[in-house]
Amino acid sequence: MRRRTTAASKRLHKDRNTAILKVAVFVTVLSLVVFLYARSVLSRRALDDVTLCPAKPDSITVLLVDVTDPMSLPQKQDFRNQLDRLTAEIPRYGKLVITKVDPVSERLLVPIVTRCNPGIGSDTSDLNGNPKKLDNLHREQFIAPIQDAYDQIVSASEASRSPILESIQSINLTEFGSNQGSGVRKRLVVASDLLQNTNELSFYKQLPNSESVVRSQAFSRVRTDLRGVEVDLWMLQRGDSSSSQPRALPELWSTIIDAQGGRLMRVYTVSG
Repeated sequence: MRRRTTAASKRLHKDRNTAILKVAVFVTVLSLVVFLYARSVLSRRALDDVTLCPAKPDSITVLLVDVTDPMSLPQKQDFRNQLDRLTAEIPRYGKLVITKVDPVSERLLVPIVTRCNPGIGSDTSDLNGNPKKLDNLHREQFIAPIQDAYDQIVSASEASRSPILESIQSINLTEFGSNQGSGVRKRLVVASDLLQNTNELSFYKQLPNSESVVRSQAFSRVRTDLRGVEVDLWMLQRGDSSSSQPRALPELWSTIIDAQGGRLMRVYTVSG
């Protein structure tokens, strides 16, 4: 009788341990599912229907394009290559603004296109999202509008003036200096022949001394606070580049950017 009781007791103990283990596994799996779902919900942000931008982007990149004369075919292709690379570098919830140099005496610059990267399929999973839907959103509402704007971006203005510094000031005030720009990475890319040309300040005919530029009254009116802004220059070579774009031109811009608190990260000469 004692042996039967002992055997029954062991079976009961074993069944109880198995039940406890099953409950523990179930609770663990359920907790993991709840955790992943909660993290997914909390990480999602409300995005603008058009721009796909959250209330505060994780980064802000502005491409300022100054095309006075028509680009050559090699320049157009290399510019497109650089634009594709720049677009691919925008992180999830990062903002890309593309605009062109324009007089700002009556109004500040209006972007050609503004989009934020909503992420790609690999940023989520079937468990906590919809990878295919996210890939479609990225392709159709982030990449496509930028590609569609390409012809407008590279079209020559044939303007008699190139207010590059005024345009940079406008960008800083509307994009980098706004509330959404505080505490985020800020990057400015200037695609231009780098020849500032206004009645007040011109780099045509003869390149001025960099120190005289930053001390001038004309510069004091167009300077802006670029602290915390990383700057890249994509230099578009002119047909008369040997005389109009001397080696000192990038150095002049380095001084100008430094005088405004910015950091010149790269000078790239667009092929052609």
